[in-house]
Amino acid sequence: MRFLAIGALLITVLVGGTIVAEEPYCQYNSTVYCNDFELGLWDGMEHEDDATIITAGDPGQHVYRGNHAIEAVLDTDGTGAAFGYRFADHDEIYVRFAMRFDSVWDRPMHHFFAVHGDQTGDPWSCHGTAGCRPNGLLCLNGTTVDSREIVTGEIPGEPFFYSYFPDMSCDPGPICANYADPQAICDQCAVRGLPCNSGLECCWGNHFNPNQGTQLSMYQDRWYEVETRVRANSVVGGAGQPDGEMSLWVDGDLIAHHTGMVWRHTNELHLNHFIVWNYFPEATQSYRIWFDNLVISTTPIGSVDGMIFADGFETSDTSRWSIVAP
Repeated sequence: MRFLAIGALLITVLVGGTIVAEEPYCQYNSTVYCNDFELGLWDGMEHEDDATIITAGDPGQHVYRGNHAIEAVLDTDGTGAAFGYRFADHDEIYVRFAMRFDSVWDRPMHHFFAVHGDQTGDPWSCHGTAGCRPNGLLCLNGTTVDSREIVTGEIPGEPFFYSYFPDMSCDPGPICANYADPQAICDQCAVRGLPCNSGLECCWGNHFNPNQGTQLSMYQDRWYEVETRVRANSVVGGAGQPDGEMSLWVDGDLIAHHTGMVWRHTNELHLNHFIVWNYFPEATQSYRIWFDNLVISTTPIGSVDGMIFADGFETSDTSRWSIVAP
């Protein structure tokens, strides 16, 4: 066991082999990573103190399958709870997990989980740059999933994509000055290698709205299977091409599929980090989320129950699923 102290963040890393027990997909398919937590081990995953592996004898409540799951506790300290996994560089990644909000949730989820790519040799190049415009060279920002209340009372609400990228929309200095100090933000961005070259501005992740798939609100006290696909854009002659994509499925239904993304301007950046980043400074009480059956793959994953997503997107049909027997 070794410990990495990054500022006030304490991350425990346990190094081990791939764990397979209650996760059927990994028994028949090649994966980047697979952990159903049935051995009670993090198996190479980063995690903060507010995320723990729990044992519960009541499947369907605090675990999805088997007897173990992750419990993330978000409380009023404003730091949230986080865990994740760093993997070898890839240009296309699928991540699937099961999750459940506890019964006390009364608001949307602020910063749920993310897939991005840090620089080789700097595992934190994508961190600490909120408010800054990316340049496509420091980090492959990828995407974050948040949720929003689109129908009154449907909480935590509809999941949607939230992303930083070089051509994103930002608040110019005069608008930013109504709620923040744009000069201080640009000074901080310059220190991180992201100066405000076009004048003072404040850049906060762009919301992708509307979603193009099935409208869905997530509720408290039920399990969901969430799958996300991110494909990095190609680069030609040092210029990123508008062919990056991000897709989101919940319980097998396509919720969002966004194309034309430009996250990087160099082929030296790749996707290599999945993080459940439950940043939730608005918390006024303790909230819990349970996670189970994590799979990371370079090909579509599908449901724990055997529904395998069978579309590589080359047909532009993003809604086909098929049952695949082991």
